[in-house]
Amino acid sequence: MDYSDNPPDETVSRVNLLANIALAIGFLLPVWAVMKGNGDAEMAGGFIGGSLVAVFIILLLLKGILKTHPPLRMACAKLVVAIVLILMSLGKIGAMKRDIGAIRAASQSLVATMNEKGEPSGPAVPQAASEEARQVVAFVNGAGALLKRQVAERELLDKEFEKIDMSTLLTPQTLTSRKGIADSRAKMARYVELIDQRDKMIVAAVEEGRTYVRTAKVPEQYRSESSARAKVGEETLKHNAALSAVGKEFIKGVNDVLDFGQSQLGKAKFQNGKLMFASERDVATYRSLSAALEQIGVREAAVVEQFNAHLEKTKRDAARQLGPALR
Repeated sequence: MDYSDNPPDETVSRVNLLANIALAIGFLLPVWAVMKGNGDAEMAGGFIGGSLVAVFIILLLLKGILKTHPPLRMACAKLVVAIVLILMSLGKIGAMKRDIGAIRAASQSLVATMNEKGEPSGPAVPQAASEEARQVVAFVNGAGALLKRQVAERELLDKEFEKIDMSTLLTPQTLTSRKGIADSRAKMARYVELIDQRDKMIVAAVEEGRTYVRTAKVPEQYRSESSARAKVGEETLKHNAALSAVGKEFIKGVNDVLDFGQSQLGKAKFQNGKLMFASERDVATYRSLSAALEQIGVREAAVVEQFNAHLEKTKRDAARQLGPALR
């Protein structure tokens, strides 16, 4: 075969160099997109790995097909492969950017919901988003809808707690009146009911969240670690158990004072704005019961603070896990 018209080796080298540079650009573009926050590292890694294998096979086939052709043919074919790779990389970056945008919007909505500022519904998934992105957005939006419902249920229960007027629970007027004592006992009975409702609600909410995360159709890399999810649920149940326990201590303390007030009906009097007892022994008993109730109140305040701190930490941790999608 006559190769007298072959170009100089220098031309072939230049085309090969250009092709190699183009190949490097094609492989590095997804990495650059991830570094800029416009792509997912795992998706980019999968694309690069698949592309490496495909390019290697294609170049190997071309080398066999073009082995009897001038070297420039192979160099040009390599350049064409590199250009196609660049175009595919740009397309992949565009798809990743759309996917990240959809996931970011859903994640922002979920964080807003955790801060109780969420909109009624999550963002729509962009039409061009990949199936994986659709699954992730549906998962995040579903979590947001679940959280909104649970928050609404909690707010309704909080309003029921607020309906109990504690301001007249143990006033001198209450403790010297049969009706007042009966009214306060009714309030405590209702308080017990609400604590039981709260216990059941929180247990159900934790289990519902676990079930949702466990059964939702979503790529595994977007799930939190199972052990971390279990730990958060266990911590929530532990803090709620402490809250319920101190609440029941409070109820017992109030009932102890009411029992004492009941035993003093007809003997203790409300006079000149003060509660007057028949003996110093009764005064000492009342003061002891009141001091015990005050200590319970101090413990309850500490438990409530710990419970609220746990809820805030849970929100911060969730927001941090969603951080990559929010950037």
